[in-house]
Amino acid sequence: MKKALSIFFLLLSILAFKNIAYAETPIDACWNFNKAGDYKRAIEAGKLAVKKYPKNPDAYRCLGEAYYNIGELKLAYENMKKAESLKNNKKDLMYIYNQIGLILYNMGYLDDALLYYSRSLSLAKDLGNTDMQTALLNNIAMIYDDKGELDKALSYYEESLNLTTNEKDKTSIYNNIALIYSEKGDYQKAVEYFQKAIEIAEKYGDYHKGSMLKLNLGDTYRKMKDYENAEKYLSEGLEGVKKVGDKYWEAMGYGLFGWLYIDKGDKKTAKEYFTRAYNLFKSIGAEGYAQSVLNEMKELDKSN
Repeated sequence: MKKALSIFFLLLSILAFKNIAYAETPIDACWNFNKAGDYKRAIEAGKLAVKKYPKNPDAYRCLGEAYYNIGELKLAYENMKKAESLKNNKKDLMYIYNQIGLILYNMGYLDDALLYYSRSLSLAKDLGNTDMQTALLNNIAMIYDDKGELDKALSYYEESLNLTTNEKDKTSIYNNIALIYSEKGDYQKAVEYFQKAIEIAEKYGDYHKGSMLKLNLGDTYRKMKDYENAEKYLSEGLEGVKKVGDKYWEAMGYGLFGWLYIDKGDKKTAKEYFTRAYNLFKSIGAEGYAQSVLNEMKELDKSN
């Protein structure tokens, strides 16, 4: 199913965890490396933190975030669930519930993701946290998007956008609004929103997020049959996510290239890219997306 791979989520920057000023402990170092985009060292620090502080939920929470950032979903889920079991205050659980929801969403378990998003939203309302409500409205909209309720999803995105005051935090919402317009067939409108999002991401030096956005923009150009721009943005996006070691989005990029080559009539190359996507999705535990790619390969074999 093309829809299963063409609708992506971008983590809002307001969902970042603690902002640590000094790396005095392995836990502090893990948060700092995550914030800096040095995910390999974040994982190293996180592993050390878990070993040194086995009863500290923040150690598991930070390690789970680091694994999430490189697309290692099974490991991210295991560590976040451990953090959940060790936490009992509302504020921390609000963030943890949301992160577990994101992981489950990316693994393809939509109903379970919605359950965790709803728990987090309830806590955000209790705490009067507008930023988290903004993010969670965005996340819940993704569920309705995947269920095909596009107008309902768009209303949630717009509500989320209206609550957002930080320009940097608008990149993800612009991305998701663009994806809705793409599904509706209004590709020019989608391109405009993607370009807004990329401009903001690069303005703030978030080239990882910018690379994800370029993959989405490239796929929109594919739908417009503008294959030159499609290949340009897909190539730039794939190179960017590989540079930071993001396996989840690397797999997404391979899947998008597969569809590009199908549209260009090169089924052999398309299958090669789908195979890469399938293997990578399987390796990181993204079973829902792996199955979608497998279905695409089966359809490709039938057409041959």
